[in-house]
Amino acid sequence: MATFVVLAAMKGRFVSDHGNTYDNFQMLGYMDADDPNGAVTAFFDQAPYPIRWEDVEYMWAERLGNLGVDGSGAHYGDYDRIYVDSLRRRYERDSEAD
Repeated sequence: MATFVVLAAMKGRFVSDHGNTYDNFQMLGYMDADDPNGAVTAFFDQAPYPIRWEDVEYMWAERLGNLGVDGSGAHYGDYDRIYVDSLRRRYERDSEAD
């Protein structure tokens, strides 16, 4: 099991003091999991504080710690985006099955 930092792309844009606009990304927290997708799902299931999920477009996780001399474990910008809507649909399917 590894520790991951869970990040989110927020809906909306950040406007700087100088009027420049940027994409708005937030660090949500840390999660222990076997893989990045598991970390995102676990964070969604067990968020340690209230989150307005309608403000989050997608999330991803990056592994913390030593990446190794050969760079194994490094993503080089290739992260799996997990969209909040797909997590919500999973709950809807699970509740319908009960």
